[in-house]
Amino acid sequence: MGKRQDFSTNFVTVGKINQPWGIHGHVKVTPFTDNPKRLIIGSSVYIDSELTEILDVQSPQGYPIIQFVGYENRESAESLLGKLISIENDLLPELEIDTYYIHDLLGLNVMTTEGAVLGKIVDVIPTGANDVYVIRNETKKDYLIPATSEVIENVNIEDGKMTIKVLPGLLPDLEI
Repeated sequence: MGKRQDFSTNFVTVGKINQPWGIHGHVKVTPFTDNPKRLIIGSSVYIDSELTEILDVQSPQGYPIIQFVGYENRESAESLLGKLISIENDLLPELEIDTYYIHDLLGLNVMTTEGAVLGKIVDVIPTGANDVYVIRNETKKDYLIPATSEVIENVNIEDGKMTIKVLPGLLPDLEI
């Protein structure tokens, strides 16, 4: 078991531990990443706020079965159930221009180019063609905004803001 870290916004969650698998400390993991290199043998990860290393990875039924250093029997693996696996943000690769990590978008305040405040991004739905941002305001009303260059005018992660251009029919119940 590794050192404990002051856990803050400097980390991104890449998986969740579901249940033990076998007798040697392996656990089934639900990955929250589409990059398989984040969960490979030898990778340093945090389980909650404790630093550890991935000792073994198997995928016998299509999902990752992982064993962590310090958790090499079933009893110790059971103590991990429900915990989150995270990595440091610094380990994430740089993205192309106008491409963002979902965790950076969640919580952004969204407004229109006319200055109307819509709410905050609470979810991102991948649809294949383009993502859709779920924006919720104080009255719990949700707006679904396509993540396209025609709609997204500006994204400022540092200031926590996104500006969108309202196309005809996009927000029919919003008076601008």
